[in-house]
Amino acid sequence: MRSSKVPALLAVLLAGCFAQIEDRSVAISRPLCSGAPCVPGNGTTLNTALQASGYNTIKVSFGDQPLLKSSTSVGPATVSTSLLVNQAQFTMKTAGDFSQVDSLTLLRAPAMSTAGTPDPCAVATTPCPTLATYTKATDGTATQTLVLKGTGVDLIPLIDPATHELIIEITASGNAPGTALWDADASMDMYLTSRAKFP
Repeated sequence: MRSSKVPALLAVLLAGCFAQIEDRSVAISRPLCSGAPCVPGNGTTLNTALQASGYNTIKVSFGDQPLLKSSTSVGPATVSTSLLVNQAQFTMKTAGDFSQVDSLTLLRAPAMSTAGTPDPCAVATTPCPTLATYTKATDGTATQTLVLKGTGVDLIPLIDPATHELIIEITASGNAPGTALWDADASMDMYLTSRAKFP
């Protein structure tokens, strides 16, 4: 994720003013699979299918940007930034749909899924923060598109300060699509606010 507004905020800071930048729609998107459809279907238990494919965790890189810290100093000013999920979305790329999905949750995971640890959040020392959720009973039946609502958790403290990456785990209940293998585009729409002020 790159923001063209970073230089603008820094310029305002150098001018000696209070500054605030808001970007209500910072979007990232990627397919679940790298190439051919990879997630098992055939109506099996969705959570098991996601773990079996190894694509139940996604690594998102935000890049090394000065604004992506909860608080940082720029000269005499202090810059405070938050990044919230507006919504996340899964859009089916293959045949089948999400009509048999009962719930879907995005969590911030401590590590990527491996054969030895298919569910990183199950072994996390502290509970994995919930970033976005979908529940069929309240949100309605999903078809080709499944939309998750953001929970208001600030992503900035969850981004690794060394790698500038965020690992997201997908957990679910209900059944996978009916096709043998399927793929979907996963996207996340976020709300960035960055405020700078002098003491």
